[in-house]
Amino acid sequence: MTWVLVIWSLIFAIWIIAGIAGADNHEHCAREAHAYLSQKSCEDARNAGTGIGVAVVFFLWFLGFIILSFVWLMTRPKGRICPACGERVKKGRTECPSCGHDFAAAARAAIPQTG
Repeated sequence: MTWVLVIWSLIFAIWIIAGIAGADNHEHCAREAHAYLSQKSCEDARNAGTGIGVAVVFFLWFLGFIILSFVWLMTRPKGRICPACGERVKKGRTECPSCGHDFAAAARAAIPQTG
């Protein structure tokens, strides 16, 4: 689920960057200046439209990010797998209730001794 959140954010970041970069087209306002009050008002309207569009895309990203974060939070594992018997052990327990494997002793043995 973490990768889904990363990909979701990356897609929306590209979308926002492309929307902002695409707004720098001054040719349309120069070409169609007679159809508007002025070229300045055309550019102001284009900039306002870009701002509204980016705000909407940002809102959609944020909404999707919140929803996907809740899905990630609800589906993450509630414990760890015992390496000796394969049973799921609740977080915080230092010993497997099925086989008696001691997680704390295994962690201490895995740390290299210096001295």
